[in-house]
Amino acid sequence: MGSRRAKVIVAVLVVAGLGVGAAFGLHSLWSTAKSHFTADTCTIGDYDIEPSQAAVASTMVGAVTKYSPSLPERAAVLVLAAGLQESKLTNLTPGEGDRDSVGVLQQRPSQDWGKVSGGPNATADRERRLNDVSFATTAFLDKLVEIPRWRRLSVADAVQRVQISADGSLYAQHEPEATALARALLGRVPAGVSCDFAAPTKVAAAATVAAQARAQLGIDSPAAADPRTVRVPGAGWQTAAWLVANADRLGIERVAYAGQAWARGHGWKKATASTAAVVATMYDRTKN
Repeated sequence: MGSRRAKVIVAVLVVAGLGVGAAFGLHSLWSTAKSHFTADTCTIGDYDIEPSQAAVASTMVGAVTKYSPSLPERAAVLVLAAGLQESKLTNLTPGEGDRDSVGVLQQRPSQDWGKVSGGPNATADRERRLNDVSFATTAFLDKLVEIPRWRRLSVADAVQRVQISADGSLYAQHEPEATALARALLGRVPAGVSCDFAAPTKVAAAATVAAQARAQLGIDSPAAADPRTVRVPGAGWQTAAWLVANADRLGIERVAYAGQAWARGHGWKKATASTAAVVATMYDRTKN
């Protein structure tokens, strides 16, 4: 996870190395650099994150979108900033984080996180719920909306009042990245998420992808048009962003919408694609 500026610096250093080290294994140096540049990654604005992080972030933003009453973009920025600081957008299982903290937001069952009315509320039950990214995000939002004038608070102040961490000032450093992620994953930026990764080894059924899109985005229209195609009539750039962010996890090869199409290894390019529906095509494992 980091800014693309870092890759530019690395590229300059590699070129410099090529200029002064011709006799010392240039081919090996270039091969190493090339493998670095082609690592599995999702680019969002000026930031590069891993596909697994993009998938978690898209689920968090989906939970914000589904929340009732509806919330502004600021809520997505705040919860993403929390996730970036607490876990680097990783859904940590029990024992992987600090003390008894669980999940992307490192919420602690011992501090009543994960508790639901009517139970069961044993520690294992709370841990299981907090490892559900949508549940954990919604729990964060439930506490956030109870804070007076939370929309006007700084990122550090608002998130700290929810998380109550040892050093709440650390959340502030993630505001630029959280803002970029929120805008792209909410669909404010067309074609705002682009991922590149190796050919999938597992490919979900189109019906499974449609069901997950319905559950995570709170929309009714996703449906499997055929075993390898998912159509989402009436959807927009948020749905397209969700599909690309989850492409590695689900085995999606192509996403098309509004005159553009994303494809693994090629990014977004102009294409014949309607605004009537977002269309995702699953990877065809029979090609290899």
